[in-house]
Amino acid sequence: MSGHRSRRSPPADLLLVLQPLRSQEQASRLARAAGWLLMFAGVMVVLLGFLMNHTPTMIEATVVALLALIAGWARNRFAAILLTLLLGLGLAGAVAGGIATGTIVFLLIAFLVSLRLLEASLRFRAPHGGKEDA
Repeated sequence: MSGHRSRRSPPADLLLVLQPLRSQEQASRLARAAGWLLMFAGVMVVLLGFLMNHTPTMIEATVVALLALIAGWARNRFAAILLTLLLGLGLAGAVAGGIATGTIVFLLIAFLVSLRLLEASLRFRAPHGGKEDA
């Protein structure tokens, strides 16, 4: 049963975005919660792109949602780095392009969550044996 110990309540795991990481278990839970949050945001943007009939938005949001799923669930470092770079470039482009303030705030929040996801995927990684050395 100890293998299911990392399955805690998802709303409580979202609070880890605001807390410092202290263990591999917390990093794993944070990565999953942040990944799901960013994936949900990507899906919402895909739906908005569909409603506006804007294919580039749908493609970009699909890439964000897939990277968030891979980075969050598998704690894949490459996907987390790519996701953070993609959101950072999107934020920089939105600021430089004078996009609406609401969109900039949304991108800033997504970028900050992706930074926490990146931190969770880079820190406290268990060795190949599966257990963290204390």
